[in-house]
Amino acid sequence: MTPFIKRFLMAFSCLLVLGFSKTSFAQDPVFSQYYAQSLHMNPGFTGLSFAPRFEMIYRNQWPLIDKSFAGYVTYGLSYDQFFKKLNSGFGIQLMADDAGGGLLKTIKVAGLYGYQAQISESNYLRGGIELAFVQTNYDWDRLVFGDQIDPVLGPISPGGTPYPTDEFRPDKTNVSYLDIGTGLLYYNPYFNLGVSAKHINTPQNDILKVNASSYNGIPVRWMFHGGIQLDLARSNRVVSILSPAFLIVKQSEFFQMNLGAQYQFSTVFAGLWYRQARNNTDALIAVLGFKKGAWKMGYSFDFTLSQLGIAQGGSHELSLGLFLGEIRKEKANINDCFEAFR
Repeated sequence: MTPFIKRFLMAFSCLLVLGFSKTSFAQDPVFSQYYAQSLHMNPGFTGLSFAPRFEMIYRNQWPLIDKSFAGYVTYGLSYDQFFKKLNSGFGIQLMADDAGGGLLKTIKVAGLYGYQAQISESNYLRGGIELAFVQTNYDWDRLVFGDQIDPVLGPISPGGTPYPTDEFRPDKTNVSYLDIGTGLLYYNPYFNLGVSAKHINTPQNDILKVNASSYNGIPVRWMFHGGIQLDLARSNRVVSILSPAFLIVKQSEFFQMNLGAQYQFSTVFAGLWYRQARNNTDALIAVLGFKKGAWKMGYSFDFTLSQLGIAQGGSHELSLGLFLGEIRKEKANINDCFEAFR
């Protein structure tokens, strides 16, 4: 088997795992810097910063896996704001997921609402709901089937054209659907706990159906998360905060757990995380960033520990947050444990 065919089969196999698994659904993106795209994790975070907030994130997973597949890229953009008179937060989120350089694309536009209830003097409960419009499509002309792969030359003939296939082109290569999610969040000045559920209406993603008789829609994705905040020092000159946290994701047979901590000293923060996927050690995640005025920027690198190896380029994330209005003035009146999220 030639090196080209080995690389091609590895890239295509990874795409099959991500997009056309035996459970017949496209797994939702899970960010390493999940706290930098909090609305994606739990709609209960809507309006968390009280002042208007923009969050942006870019993720590039396995960029070196094969040049013809261009890795797996995800873009996220969100805006949310809290309204005191309504004791509620409203937000909007845009997300685009591109697997294989356009081979499999998903675009989501979501509206979010969150309500905050004060249980006692320093204990709060937030509830949120997400209503999203999702469109998924794939490029049939770029798919390669087994009968197109020559044992020596691969899927491309000496003339530069793909070998023909006996597979029939489907009538539909895209689908749109309504997706509903919800979440709860409890917090006080010392720790927070939350749970969210996406796809609670189990929407039908028809183009990914493998076996129609056993397909019951996109499985519910559960996320359990929590953390504590240790204020080691806080004054006008010095801020020193340690924020250990965890994230657990469960969707059908997919399972992932992130454990780690972030440390902030004045305007600089850094973090180290360990990610486990079912029975396999997946990655170590290193994070570095800074906060300055209304801006927050972070970069993370996933050092792959699984059999896939670091040769595929790991994963890179770049996040950017912008907090408008009187966020720094308002911040003095905020007594919670979400410094890592702001």
